[in-house]
Amino acid sequence: MTLPDALRTELLTLSSEIHADPEVAYQERRACGRIRDLLTGHGHDVSTGVGGLETAFRARVGPAGPSIALLAEYDALAGLGHGCGHNLIAMTNVGAFLAATADPSGLEVAVEIIGTPAEEDGGGKIDLLDAGVFDDVGYVLSTHPSAQGAWVVSGTGLGIVGKRVIYRGQAAHAGSSPEKGRNALNGLIRLFTGIDGWRQQLPPDARVHGIIDHGGDAVNVVPVRAEARFGLRAKDRETLDAMVAAFTDVAQGAALQTATTVEISDYLRRYLPVTANTVIGDAIADELRARGVEPERGTLVTASTDLGNVSQRIPTDWIRFPVSERAIPGHSDEMRAACVSELAHRSALITIEALAATARRIATDADLRRRIAA
Repeated sequence: MTLPDALRTELLTLSSEIHADPEVAYQERRACGRIRDLLTGHGHDVSTGVGGLETAFRARVGPAGPSIALLAEYDALAGLGHGCGHNLIAMTNVGAFLAATADPSGLEVAVEIIGTPAEEDGGGKIDLLDAGVFDDVGYVLSTHPSAQGAWVVSGTGLGIVGKRVIYRGQAAHAGSSPEKGRNALNGLIRLFTGIDGWRQQLPPDARVHGIIDHGGDAVNVVPVRAEARFGLRAKDRETLDAMVAAFTDVAQGAALQTATTVEISDYLRRYLPVTANTVIGDAIADELRARGVEPERGTLVTASTDLGNVSQRIPTDWIRFPVSERAIPGHSDEMRAACVSELAHRSALITIEALAATARRIATDADLRRRIAA
């Protein structure tokens, strides 16, 4: 399956335009519009606002019944833009859908594309799962650019819980009567210090990280309120649950030390670990090999995605494709620049062909579908 030159040009333009015009979670109106225009230009009917999300969309080709869904992402990171390369996730899944459905004859199962907003901060796929958008999906394919300089199929990822922590104390003049105050920021600082000590007891592939959103209102006032957000990550639910319990203990201990109070809540819906379907992965790997790529299999990526929630319910696999020759930091200026590089787009075009061919194989091979289900 080879992409026509005209389609390649359209897809490269789509990637570059989304990259140059980043939009954050649930606000991806221009990206959604660009994708919709491209799909309708190729004759597809596109439903927008699916699942109650303004920037979610769907297009489908083929018979009724369970479908093969390609999942596109297009949201950016706040302050950093497309430092995770979701412009490439949009490009590859849109391209694979157009290539796989160019000739609808012979499709025993429908192929569709679902636009999923807010992967970086919000969990759009979880919203769509709850709204029933995936109820008639039988198989899921997707992609992600790799900062590790490698091709990976059937990769796994960490689950994540997002916690918001608010310490409250007592205001007082920081110069003339600090003893009358209770410093909420001190409570939050002790939480960070406690986490640094706690990390020694965590599994090597677990992660805890956070930022301070608010630390006080004036230098000469003892901070009465301090707020932060944290991400807790682990590769299985049991470890994640244990981390949440330990985090709560550390946060409450910091409040006891500073005579403050603490409130802990969720700010991010729980992203579950990715569980890849290796039968789908075998098919994807075969298609990549046919194009001169030998992928790694089952590599653990210590990042998180709401694709994990989908994978826990529907047979799912994905391609991680390189955007640089060497490993670079994800979510960085370097990664953002790499995601519109010549290498990134060359890898993306290979990914499109392999993913489209895999979707066609699933849609036309009943035995393969039986093995995936088994």
